[in-house]
Amino acid sequence: MDIITLLGAMCLAYGGMLILYYRLRTTEKRKELSQLMLNGIKSMRRGNLDKALLYFDKAYEYSIETGNREEMADSLYNIGIIYKEKGEMNNAMQYLNSAQSIYDELQDNDGSKKVILATRSIR
Repeated sequence: MDIITLLGAMCLAYGGMLILYYRLRTTEKRKELSQLMLNGIKSMRRGNLDKALLYFDKAYEYSIETGNREEMADSLYNIGIIYKEKGEMNNAMQYLNSAQSIYDELQDNDGSKKVILATRSIR
C-alpha cells in the first residue's frame, strides 16, 4: 500500500513539473516572439528587408509553436509587405491572403483593413 501511495505521489510531482516546464517555455517563446517581431519591424524600417524577412519567418514559426494566431497573422502580413517592397508580387499576394484568412477567423477588422489596403496597391 505504501509503495502505491509513493508511486502516485511521484507521478503527481512529475506531472506538476512538466506543467511548470511547459508554462515557462511558452512564456519564454512569447517573449522571444515579441522581440523577433520588434527586430523585424526595426530592420524593415531601416531598409534591411532580407534581415527583416528572417526575423518575421522565425516569428511565424514561434507563433505556430505557441498557437498565437494574432502574431501568426501579423508575421504573414509583414512577410507579404516585404515581398511587395522587393517587387515579388506573387509571393506578396500569397502571404497577404494567408494573413487575411487568419484575420477573418479572428474577426480582426483592423488587420483585415491593412491587408486590403496592401493588396489594392499591388493590383
